[in-house]
Amino acid sequence: MSAEAYFTALAARFDGLVEPLNTLDAALGDGDHGTTMRRGLVKAAAAGSGLRAKAFMRASGGASGTLFGLILHEIEQHLDLGAPLADGLARAEARVCDLGQVAEGDKSMVDALAPAVRALAGRGSLAQAVTAAAAGREATRDLAARRGRAQYVEGGGVGQVDPGATSVVHLLETLADIGDAS
Repeated sequence: MSAEAYFTALAARFDGLVEPLNTLDAALGDGDHGTTMRRGLVKAAAAGSGLRAKAFMRASGGASGTLFGLILHEIEQHLDLGAPLADGLARAEARVCDLGQVAEGDKSMVDALAPAVRALAGRGSLAQAVTAAAAGREATRDLAARRGRAQYVEGGGVGQVDPGATSVVHLLETLADIGDAS
């Protein structure tokens, strides 16, 4: 599978997720997460080889554009160059935690990414990583946000699923859906 096929599939998938992600984000943030992700993914799908994650970052902008771009960069490296997915996602997780000043349990994208990284590091399959990420996403419902706009929502957004964690699950599901066996 190529990065081109992945980013094309991802853009198509997020086309149908704009409103659900915006709705999740409206409960915790500014309500534009789905729009931002789709805008970046459309540009990424149209970009040339090796430039897709950068195109995503430029088009989506903001902190989340950079943080999601780190994950997409590692997936792109995996697909285009055969770089190990487990190592790349672990590297992305470390950089997201550092740049975003966030840790697992803070109600963020890391709550889905970290379990997926652990599953892959334990020689789990991509399907197991997706399952772990989905469980992490669902666990954000019971967490109070300690970072980002959600920390200012009454109760820290307890009772709401984090939109960033939701998007991480979709990134990994799309990778699994289009046939990556790594």
